[in-house]
Formats: sequence, structure tokens, C-alpha cells
Amino acid sequence: MDLFSSETPRAVLLDTNILMYAASRPYDIVYMLNKKGITDVRVPIFVINELEWLSKGPGLKQTKFAKLALEIAKSFRILNGAFSGTTVDDKLLNLAKTDGYIVATADAPLRRRLTVENIEVIYLKDGRLIMD
Repeated sequence: MDLFSSETPRAVLLDTNILMYAASRPYDIVYMLNKKGITDVRVPIFVINELEWLSKGPGLKQTKFAKLALEIAKSFRILNGAFSGTTVDDKLLNLAKTDGYIVATADAPLRRRLTVENIEVIYLKDGRLIMD
């Protein structure tokens, strides 16, 4: 399915998990998104906040990846504001549903939730971005 065949491509939201994936491997998320024709990429402030929280955690490896993921995230447009939902996943789902965003994630449970809600998803499979 080609999600970007319309005249005005929709924006894509990145979740924490896909940013951590990009930081933990030699994976150029910007290049891979651009290769798919995706240029309007956004990161909600609550994802930034979660990455900041993870960057202060006890695990040295996770902290390192979270800091790098934070730098990657800050290269995209940051969405500020008050968002409805209790968890980061809830907020991401609500934002995507309300404003018509596509969500890029490496989180299988979140992907299932988004699919059930008929929200278009970009996910990772064998290091490739797949569009549902």
C-alpha cells in the first residue's frame, strides 16, 4: 500500500521505540524515511520527555542510546501542547487519530493498537521500513 501517493503527503509521528532503535544500531532513520518519500516527520513533546527520562536511567547502555535518540528526535519538528491520554502510547494513538498522522514505531503492541484503530503505521521488519 502506498500511503504517500496523494498530492499532500501526511505527516509521520515517530515514537520512542523507533528512535531508540535508530540510536542503538547503525540505522539512519532520516535516510530510510526520505527513501520512502517521507519528509514531514514530527516528534511529540511527550516522546521527547520520555527519552529525557530514559536518558537519566540506571542502565548505562540504555542511557547512552536514549541520549542519542534524543539528539535524533530533536532534528525533527517537535509538536508541543497538551495531549490527551495517560501513557505515551495513549497520547500517540489519540494524536494520530485526532489529527490524521501516520505513526512510525518499532513497538509491536503499539502497532497492533494503532491497526485496530485504523491508524496507518510504518514499522520495522528486518531493518526495513514497512508501511501498513
